[in-house]
Amino acid sequence: MKNTTSKGFTLIELAVALTIVALVIGGLAVPMSKRLAEQQYIDTQATLDKAMEAIVGYAILNRRLPCPDVSTNAIDNRDGFEKIAGAVGTITGCSIGITGTATNAANYHSDPDGVSWGDLPWQTLGLAAPNNVDAWNNRLRYAVFTPLVTQVAPAVVCSNIVNPPTIGVGFQNLGCNTAIANTTIAGGGQIDIRCGNPPTTTASNVALGCLTTPAAAPYQVTQSAVFVVYSMGANGLGSTSIVNLNSITSSAFTAARITKYPDEAANAPELDTGTSQALASALRRQFVTRSRTDDTSTASPFDDVLSFMSASTLAAKLSNAGVWP
Repeated sequence: MKNTTSKGFTLIELAVALTIVALVIGGLAVPMSKRLAEQQYIDTQATLDKAMEAIVGYAILNRRLPCPDVSTNAIDNRDGFEKIAGAVGTITGCSIGITGTATNAANYHSDPDGVSWGDLPWQTLGLAAPNNVDAWNNRLRYAVFTPLVTQVAPAVVCSNIVNPPTIGVGFQNLGCNTAIANTTIAGGGQIDIRCGNPPTTTASNVALGCLTTPAAAPYQVTQSAVFVVYSMGANGLGSTSIVNLNSITSSAFTAARITKYPDEAANAPELDTGTSQALASALRRQFVTRSRTDDTSTASPFDDVLSFMSASTLAAKLSNAGVWP
């Protein structure tokens, strides 16, 4: 009889095998994390699409666009319902919210030139979770051309017509641009969508979606948007968590962040570190949407996700529904 013995793996062989397994798993982990991150953006865009559809549905039923959800007292009371100015039936615009201070940066406003901004009024629109937040559990933002909200003719003038008629009520103003103080884009406008800020947008990032013509508006995507719905992206700067209202403190745009993320700062709805109300109001007619870029980009980092609807698109949808003109 011959004795036989079985040999196991040596410690060195086990170490080599475990190293190989670790390298394989590590190699798979990076692509997996990228796929998960990309899926978050896909999910957020799908949520924005649902919000856009809900806003159009609201417009068809109510013959006006909804106001944003804003905080109307010192204790944040954003509850998902629109906040109007005036009474139902005689709505004069949207609530200006509360005045921001250095310690209370949650400032929302209704621009006297014709744009109101704040959070998406998800309860008014009938959007339940998870369709009321982005993939990072932050509130969705919303801005609207105020003349399309009112049930009383607003005190503004159409600037795109030589002999402007008296401004009307609600959807009567779909073809009306109101005055906008803008040194880059001449003339009037509704909501101004850009591919970057003129002071920071250069030839190096024209490919990110900027128009090269006309010469007077090289950074313009459109000047005729009537409402905007957007997410502040994965980094959450300028956002507020749906479950943690105090998150606004850590996500606020400081001076350093404005310098590093100028295009994201353009979309920030809060009053930046308690600076002037006038600054926030003047910039709220202008939003930025472009390709996502990371910290290595010469175009500055950008991860916001923004959807908008033009006046002509909204008019077509209302016409198809038989409620306009």
